Amino acid sequence: MSKEPLIIAFDTSCDDTSVAVLRGRRVLSSVVSSQVMIHAQWGGVVPDIARREHEKNIPTVYSEALRKARVKIEDIDYIVATYGPGLAIDLEIGLKFAQDLAIQYKKPFVPVNHMEGHLLSGLLLNSKGNGLFSNDPVSLFPALGLLISGKHTELIYIERIGKYKKLGETLDDAVGEAFDKVGRMLNFGYPGGPTVTEFAKKGKRGVFDFPIPMRHSNDLNFSYSGLKTAALYKSNELREEYEKDSVWVYDFCRGFLDAIVESLLIKLEIAVEQNADVVSLFVGGGVFNSEEILRRIGKVVRENGLEFIYPEIGYRGDNAAMIGIAGYYNILLKKNTILKGKDDISKVDREPRLSI
Repeated sequence: MSKEPLIIAFDTSCDDTSVAVLRGRRVLSSVVSSQVMIHAQWGGVVPDIARREHEKNIPTVYSEALRKARVKIEDIDYIVATYGPGLAIDLEIGLKFAQDLAIQYKKPFVPVNHMEGHLLSGLLLNSKGNGLFSNDPVSLFPALGLLISGKHTELIYIERIGKYKKLGETLDDAVGEAFDKVGRMLNFGYPGGPTVTEFAKKGKRGVFDFPIPMRHSNDLNFSYSGLKTAALYKSNELREEYEKDSVWVYDFCRGFLDAIVESLLIKLEIAVEQNADVVSLFVGGGVFNSEEILRRIGKVVRENGLEFIYPEIGYRGDNAAMIGIAGYYNILLKKNTILKGKDDISKVDREPRLSI
């Protein structure tokens, strides 16, 4: 391909309406309309409300993404969109909008796995071609991938882009869910995870020790329901002990965060030991908005002599730019069929439980 393709990407997998325009790996525009304030009053994402907001927002977000990229839809070479995993009725909005555009303007359409987007988000470049890793990524494989988001905690073996093997996954709650549920226990509102990590900065280590999930499981799976239950019992106990004094909350958050991180590091160390051929670690997902989690995982990565590939902070949560780069590699590798024509494009359906 002599010229890098111009791609427009869509993501409505949960509660953010996002559209991005990319030239190959370079992000020309990335527009995200967040619904956090709307869902906060309900203590979590309400799928039907999210769907309604996606329907309202997507035409505006789409127009803004084109305007910021200084392109017209007629200039676009490929249209890509998330088709799973995610909330079914919300996935449908972005997918259908993108399909209709592809059919109307006779553009090839590429359906993208949302989790592959998170996995490859560290390869995104800015409009000038600069990024945390600007070179050809071929030297980065084989690699491990660690995905930690609201609904997913997974370890992936990446033979090369497009060829993945899942090594471990969450058996119940994912890391992001555990953070938000503990945030609700502490009356932090929604989303509670960021507040838990902020409070942990003021806490002391070792005051409250929580059980390390799956520490002795001898596999690479994750589980956070037990930790969540332990946190519930401990918070109730502390409320009774301290009555209206909440000074314990900082140390509580510190202990909870340390248990989460330790569980991730244990599994990561095992994965590196079991896959001695890997040369890098790719990470992705909204939980990496915590710089401490990113830093502590990075320390283990460097101690093992690996390259550390992670996204800029703006691309760690759900966003269409990461869908765009996954689409870009699908186009290059022809991993997914590049669909053309109304019949083929309209057959693509949402897959809420899609796995990588």
